[in-house]
Amino acid sequence: MNALASAKAHAAVIAAACMWGSIGLFVRTLDKYGYSPLSIVFVRMIVAFVILCACLCLFNKKNLLRIKIKDVWIFIGTGLSSAILLNLFYSLSIVANTLSLASVLLATSPFFVVFLSAPLFKEKITAVKITALLIAFSGCVLTSGFIGSGAEFNPFGIFIGVLSGIGWAVYSIFSRFALNRGYDSLTVNVYSFAIGSLACLPFTDFAVIGASVGTNPAFMLFLLLLHALIGSLLPYILYTYGLQYIETGKAAIMSGIDPVTAVLLGAAIYAEIPSFICVLGIALVLLAIALLNLPRNSRSSPKQ
Repeated sequence: MNALASAKAHAAVIAAACMWGSIGLFVRTLDKYGYSPLSIVFVRMIVAFVILCACLCLFNKKNLLRIKIKDVWIFIGTGLSSAILLNLFYSLSIVANTLSLASVLLATSPFFVVFLSAPLFKEKITAVKITALLIAFSGCVLTSGFIGSGAEFNPFGIFIGVLSGIGWAVYSIFSRFALNRGYDSLTVNVYSFAIGSLACLPFTDFAVIGASVGTNPAFMLFLLLLHALIGSLLPYILYTYGLQYIETGKAAIMSGIDPVTAVLLGAAIYAEIPSFICVLGIALVLLAIALLNLPRNSRSSPKQ
């Protein structure tokens, strides 16, 4: 893998994580309009699917819609894990927990990814990777502001939050299976959105969606479009693209930068000035990413 491809892949994963870090803002807003977690996920998935599918057809990339029957199970896995395990449980976690605790619980995903990728894809569990993993998770905990917040533990909320972390891990694993079989990252995404939408369809409250759009059409349509673009379409495309060139475990650890985004958005939108502990957490997350990208004598990538 050349240096330019590596730089693009790393930038793509970090950009995806930053976008995911903003999901809480959309979920909280749509929750106030009466949207259920599954309705939120459905809107995000279906709009992303329509846009991506239209783009593939418009730019004559219909060949990317072709998959083998024997590989359908992989795309069912990416679709269900992204829609149900990740998006649904994270939305529920945001509502059941504080935003800080929800982000910490989601940050458990790299642990599952690293230890699952070892037997499944023969990715080495190195001392550097484990060190970066622990530093990144510690940084997420400090960045979230959960320590010293006085927030009470909600057993159900914690369980749901951990499931969201597992969902992220499972999506990464299934995506790796698809990429290893030669599928393009866009193929993975378009079928993930399609299957995810179908999974949420029976549980979507269309009456609430219609009422919210009818009340303020311009604002709600813009909000739903932006939610789909930033919450699903762009980050999933960028993250899956990055997986083509970066080990699954490494990409998962790097994605731990999303709580940093949440903090920066809080400072910019709500004038929430981060504490010293929060700043220290941001520094630890950045340190972990830097540690993973230190030059080494022998480098490995999924394409080598």
